[in-house]
Amino acid sequence: MSVSTRQVHLDFHTSPFISDVGTEFDAHAFAATFKRARVNSVTIFAKCHHGMCYYPTKTGKTHPAIGDRDLLGEMIEALHREDIRCPVYTPIAWEENVAHLHPEWLQMRADGTFARCNNVDPARPPHPGGWLFNDWVNPDFQDYIEAHVCELFERYGSLDGLFFDILFYDHLAHYSDASRAYRRRHGFAADDAETFKRFESHAQACFAERFSKLVRDLSPKSTIFYNTPFDVFVDGTGGRQRLSHCTHIEIESLPSGFWGYHHFPRLARGAGRWGKQWIGMTGRFQRMWGDFGGIKPQAALEYECFRSQALGGGNSIGDQLPPRGRLDAAAYDLIGAVYAQCEAADPFYQGSSEITNLGVISANHPKKDLAETGKSDEGAIQMCEEVHYEVSLLDDASDLSVHSALILPDDVVVTPVLYKKLKAFHAAGGQLVLSFQSGCDAAGHWALDFLPLTFEGKVEKFPTYWRAREAFWLELSASDRVVYSQGLNVKHGSDVEVLVDRVLPYFKRTDLTFSSHFQTPPQADSDRFPAVLAGEGFIYFADPIFREYRQTGNQAVRDVWRRVLRDRVGPPPVGDGLPTTILCAARRRERELLITLLHYIPLRKALEIDVCEERISFADEVLRLQSSAKEVRIFGTDETLATTEDGTGWVLPSIKGRLLLEVPDYFSS
Repeated sequence: MSVSTRQVHLDFHTSPFISDVGTEFDAHAFAATFKRARVNSVTIFAKCHHGMCYYPTKTGKTHPAIGDRDLLGEMIEALHREDIRCPVYTPIAWEENVAHLHPEWLQMRADGTFARCNNVDPARPPHPGGWLFNDWVNPDFQDYIEAHVCELFERYGSLDGLFFDILFYDHLAHYSDASRAYRRRHGFAADDAETFKRFESHAQACFAERFSKLVRDLSPKSTIFYNTPFDVFVDGTGGRQRLSHCTHIEIESLPSGFWGYHHFPRLARGAGRWGKQWIGMTGRFQRMWGDFGGIKPQAALEYECFRSQALGGGNSIGDQLPPRGRLDAAAYDLIGAVYAQCEAADPFYQGSSEITNLGVISANHPKKDLAETGKSDEGAIQMCEEVHYEVSLLDDASDLSVHSALILPDDVVVTPVLYKKLKAFHAAGGQLVLSFQSGCDAAGHWALDFLPLTFEGKVEKFPTYWRAREAFWLELSASDRVVYSQGLNVKHGSDVEVLVDRVLPYFKRTDLTFSSHFQTPPQADSDRFPAVLAGEGFIYFADPIFREYRQTGNQAVRDVWRRVLRDRVGPPPVGDGLPTTILCAARRRERELLITLLHYIPLRKALEIDVCEERISFADEVLRLQSSAKEVRIFGTDETLATTEDGTGWVLPSIKGRLLLEVPDYFSS
């Protein structure tokens, strides 16, 4: 089943207090706008978060402003006339009308209050209004949703697809009678955060199983997706559990919202490599969903869509139809300008597959705080992208053997399945790069007994400092470099080499003992516990360097990591030496190497969001390849790149933004 790659996700969350809904809707102009914008699929709305239906319904409430009008039917007919797919959107947890009609169906917190989303952007303070959370494990609520789904198929026949939105719980809001009954029945009675996460994941999979079977029985060719975060967890919790019930994956990540620009690669390089077709979902908004009148710069939307293509996905651009029903013309000029370029690049990517050098084992685990472990995963992927190693985010179900090295960032819990795989990988000559608490089991005990390391708790005085050994890095040994995060005290076996010593501050800063403005300066002598170790088949960092880099941008930890990685696995096969601001994504089609280079730089020049406004040139940068190549062609032209004078690389042209390169016969077989 093929998924369209140039989609628009069209929201229409419209208050029942707005009285002129649809008065300017022209079905022909509506569909023609999408056609001109090169859109080949539009996710349209049967119902919105206000609980209003946009067709005559017998199972819910039709928006009072449209009367008996079938706005959904008009959209389906007009879009199909233009040969545009139109999966149908319907919400689950956030449906305000039924929440007020049936308070017994609501999610409940431990204190007896009903769960409410006070702001869809959790980084911003509460504002007036906000969606109540329906408790979707409630059997009566599920029957209500089933009646709605059946009504849609009875009314419109075989729908192109169903998009079920907001299939998740407010944090720890699992105390309703229905939730507690479900928890007791399935063994999730404990009240801790880990059990809550396992309960939510199990419930999502059960809900998806029921409704996917329903949809497939009614319309076998319909696409099906449940929109809830697709974070990778090392033990397979979350998206893995409901994967079989989805026809594809949609990765919602609007960089100008609270997600930022480093969230998307974590999901695309993780769940995007689980064998399903996937699309990245961004938005045309200046900020995020519901930002009426907000339009982002074209360079930003190019970068977001081109990046999804480069990593093997399609695209969905979020929009919201204004209440009167006329699409924002400027938004579709923008979308059309970007999608025309995506369409032109489709032949370049067709039939290709990802290449991966390094694997990152996800630090996410139900016992851990996703806000922190997510930084570790993002930091590891960010560092790989900046130095141009191809990387995938893995869990304990992944094939580890295809990677030259595995990175375990900061807090990776070693499950029994993962232990066996890591031991076999190491025994076969694979390199392990670990930091901080990675390597412990779920109880916090060191699990990798084949590595000669022992631990004596966390360092008490921090921030600490790194002092490189001269034999490892002469230049860096000349001065100490701060590490802001609290690390571990590690001891090592006799065959392990110390690359970097740890230097403690004179004392930990307190109200009584402090020196200067920030951290206490380093002592003269190094500590007995080192910072970076190298042994047979492994590198160990005693500090949480990946979270440190994501949080503080500490270049010293990145550069030490890069140096040891080059020593152990060699330079990146494609793109070594390019600026860290260039994204280099390599793919393979039979014997041909395909390279996407993107040069866009999001800037924090506003207080609230990163702004990406300019395409940046590749002029006179040099592309280096690990293996020899006869020529490097610029896709869509007759041009080839010139080699450098010493013949070691290929000189890039003065193109800005995106450069698509083909290297024929690069692979021997």
